[in-house]
Amino acid sequence: DQQPAGGAGAREGGPRHRIWISKPKGGFNAIGIHMHSLGEADLASDEATRQWLVQRIPAGEFVLQDYVMRPMLFKGHKFDLRLWTVLLSVDPLRLHLLGTGIPKVSMWKYDGSPKHVKNPCVHYLFPGPSDCYYSREDPDGMRDVLAPQKGLYPTSTTNDYWYDNVEPSGRRFWKEVAWANVERTLVEVMLLAREQLLHVDHKIKQAGLRYKRVVFLSPDLVLDERGRAFLVEINTNGYMIGNLHKDFFPMERQQNAVPSFVGATGYPLQPHYKAELAAQTRRFCQSA
Repeated sequence: DQQPAGGAGAREGGPRHRIWISKPKGGFNAIGIHMHSLGEADLASDEATRQWLVQRIPAGEFVLQDYVMRPMLFKGHKFDLRLWTVLLSVDPLRLHLLGTGIPKVSMWKYDGSPKHVKNPCVHYLFPGPSDCYYSREDPDGMRDVLAPQKGLYPTSTTNDYWYDNVEPSGRRFWKEVAWANVERTLVEVMLLAREQLLHVDHKIKQAGLRYKRVVFLSPDLVLDERGRAFLVEINTNGYMIGNLHKDFFPMERQQNAVPSFVGATGYPLQPHYKAELAAQTRRFCQSA
């Protein structure tokens, strides 16, 4: 079903249209992203939509995503969440999720009307690019940057500053509705994705082999005004930047904890295998 466009006035009615996002396959860091508005006429039939696609989407491989028109907001700003997850096992499914989301809050207040479709300051640019600070094209007074220097930018989703200013507000709504839906969406995606891996996992186990693999994933999700979570993409390079941008993402402590958590540093489980490791090493050396 179509929804009215976002923004204060549009949430009470307003023009009907949809926004689609096109992303080049293999893109990174918002390069090549384009926002497109589809009016009612473009969605009236399959043929009308096909004509719209032919006219606006260039040849090549792209991902097209339906935009969440009524997003959950933080102080009137659209945001999405970067999450950190560690996948330890596919059967049984064992997934660990960092207890806080990493907010990426857009610089200008949200307005989903057609005239602002092409404005990245409204939709996905969080504080940093100078264009959004100094642009004069702000007739609606949406330039309300959450400057980190003034302590206005949220760096966590687990404190009162977040609970009080997210819309809908309140700790209970965030914990019991929004965050619960985040967890549910991630589990659903993992259950769907693991179907392509289970036969490999089973063959290894049936052969009596042991293996340990961990996958660090950093999904991006967006929530709507009802607290429903929608997957944007899953990043596999992690973007583990420590405190490089600590005004927005003070993540050094959490980053240092990840390798220790998966046993890649510090060898926290060494007492459980030390004797067996020594025995196998001794046997190997004696047979050489």
